[in-house]
Amino acid sequence: MESTLTVGLVTLDLPDGPLHLEALDDRTLRLHRRAPGDASSYALDPDAVWRGPSRWDLIETADGWRVETSDLTVLLSSAGALTVTETAGGTVLVDAEAPGPATHAVRLAPGDRLMGLGDKALSLDRRGHRVEMWNTDAFKYGRGTDPLYKSVPFVLKQGAAAVGLFYDDSHRATFDLGAETPDRLAYAVDRGVLDLYVLAAESPLGVVQAFARLTGRTPMLPRWALGYHQCRYSYMDEAEIREVAREFRQRDIPCDALYFDIHYMDGFRVFTWDRERFPDPPGLLADLRADGFRSVVIVDPGVKADDPDYEVYRQGTEIDAYVRYPDGEEVRGEVWPGTCAFPDYTSPAVRDWWGGLHAGLVADGVDGIWNDMNEPALFSVAHVEGTMAGEENVGTIPDAARHDLDGRGGDHAEAHNVYGMQMQRATYDGLRAIAPDVRPFTITRAAYAGAQRFGTGWTGDNSASWDHLTLAVQTCLSLGTSGMPFVGADVGGFVGTPSGELVARWTQVGALTPLFRNHSAIDTPRQEPWLFGEEVERVCRQAIQLRYRLLPSFYTALWQAATDGLPILRALPLVHPHDETIRRTSPLAFYVGDDLLAHPVLEEGQTEREIYLPDHPGGWYDLLTGEWLDGRQTVWTQTPLDRLPLYARAGSVVALAPPASHTGLPVERLELHLFPAPGAHGSWLYDDAGDGYGPGWQCRLALTSDATHLRLAPAEHGEWQPRWTGWDLVVHGLDGPPQTTRVDGAPAEAAWDGRALRLAVPVGASVDIRR
Repeated sequence: MESTLTVGLVTLDLPDGPLHLEALDDRTLRLHRRAPGDASSYALDPDAVWRGPSRWDLIETADGWRVETSDLTVLLSSAGALTVTETAGGTVLVDAEAPGPATHAVRLAPGDRLMGLGDKALSLDRRGHRVEMWNTDAFKYGRGTDPLYKSVPFVLKQGAAAVGLFYDDSHRATFDLGAETPDRLAYAVDRGVLDLYVLAAESPLGVVQAFARLTGRTPMLPRWALGYHQCRYSYMDEAEIREVAREFRQRDIPCDALYFDIHYMDGFRVFTWDRERFPDPPGLLADLRADGFRSVVIVDPGVKADDPDYEVYRQGTEIDAYVRYPDGEEVRGEVWPGTCAFPDYTSPAVRDWWGGLHAGLVADGVDGIWNDMNEPALFSVAHVEGTMAGEENVGTIPDAARHDLDGRGGDHAEAHNVYGMQMQRATYDGLRAIAPDVRPFTITRAAYAGAQRFGTGWTGDNSASWDHLTLAVQTCLSLGTSGMPFVGADVGGFVGTPSGELVARWTQVGALTPLFRNHSAIDTPRQEPWLFGEEVERVCRQAIQLRYRLLPSFYTALWQAATDGLPILRALPLVHPHDETIRRTSPLAFYVGDDLLAHPVLEEGQTEREIYLPDHPGGWYDLLTGEWLDGRQTVWTQTPLDRLPLYARAGSVVALAPPASHTGLPVERLELHLFPAPGAHGSWLYDDAGDGYGPGWQCRLALTSDATHLRLAPAEHGEWQPRWTGWDLVVHGLDGPPQTTRVDGAPAEAAWDGRALRLAVPVGASVDIRR
């Protein structure tokens, strides 16, 4: 929780209290009202090391201070207003007014975009809206519903320059993003104080990486986390879940994980099994594991408090684990088990206890933990007389309730937005301690900035509608921009009855999102792919198989997220910030990793559509057909139900795995597709054991091409030996069969099929082709 900041510092003693400006490095500033050195933040990465600016020139002016680092020039007025410019020229940020103790405002230029802020049910550009930071169980939310499940008070302001604004206070806060005054972004936090980080970078992606450095990067997850996941509220008993598993394998539809919702528990008591529905959990889970299925179970925060025989509740009372009112009474509320108490996950002792409770589930064979209802969501609150006066919150723990806050002490108004992430933290740390050689898989509904350090998330209780399919794309892209790269939306929609066409199109979108999970509610029809007829089943199978073929690209993008903070999915404005076509039309295309551009179909009945291909040296290739297309143009393409428009950037090398029913099967050979472009380019490829914390293997696939030659020159690093015995190369973009082909300097045989050149090579081999 604590971060050490060795920084330059200047303090203004203002009438309403001191205001501090610190420089964590040459491009990262902190403007705040806390005491210098105060690191009481759940968002900051405790492993981040900040060595301060390489240059810190502090000059007193007639109206305040002028501060210069090697990259930024900062004017701090005597009233506290901030102006930040690049040392080389160009304005980064200008305050609209002097900041108050808990407020801040900056000027907006006419062309500024505002992105981030977590899971808002809005378009990617938040400008013109007013939003709130308060984690909320927003069942069956719609476009514009606010707030939702996650609070990430981070805004990426993109205009002439890119800058990130992170307001690190977990109290309820509001952002007016030009709604009241069009040229003004205003922030205000209830009961909190101003604690602003200004993240300047050379590009929008650089800002996202800087935010990931500040708040932490996602851990490497087990490879199976990237497979297809099937969920239902609920698969009611052992026979039903065995039947689902059998259907997936018999129908040749890949699947890696099956989920157990609340009905697996005894009376919804967490850390128990209903032994009538599931008489032999270890036997069931072992059988599923033998057939390639991992098991994920739901664990909610509410602990049944009205059962004297319930061991978990008794243990919690012995260590004073539960949230209490100021008068000492336990906070009680109604959730699935009935009357519940709620662990205080802001206490280290409670986190340790809670994490240890997972040992029984792990011993039974459970592979992953799903934290739900952790905003926290309560059906009703048992008010204690004399304690609740003036409370307005409905559906969660009252503001007056007390929390440990890692020894500082405080109320629920401060703890609310971090409650879910601290539950996930307890789960993640517990799993690490129980099985230290296994990468934990956790998924959370509620989160605050920095939650990505503890696993994955999803976008909550969405609906089976075409607009929610669009929202799924927008929200996943927004969460990636907000530092949470491994997310997904319930495929098909959680609430309602989707058509077969919607399920097919949503499965195609899901195949491109990091978390790929189909999920549906108890009062809706089941949504397994085969329940919508043969055509939809075929299209879903095809989309899921494509996901498994793309696993090398996804695994490499996960490695990039874990090491460099790059989002797995990248909105076009992050990569092409000055493309006026993107700025004008905001197409809902996105990158998957470095090399793939997706244009999924998001409209009902759309069998043809326009596709915008951004400017890129050498253009683009259709991944399905290998057809070359120039960049910076709009093209018309056919989109029958089984068509997912997906393009590879010219100059890239895209690795495809062979078809597989799950990620646990050995992969002997990879198919590497080479998409040449004039000049020198390249792609990354990463591999490791798929679990645990051993060595990895990184390979830079350098691809150079001119009018007469094409060369692939892999550069390998790392101690891990890749799983594959060889590569099957498919070379696109040639006019015909080449004059010569050499592998590691020796002549090699290659086959020309009329569209592409094919040859088999050892892993890491260099290839020279003379056209």
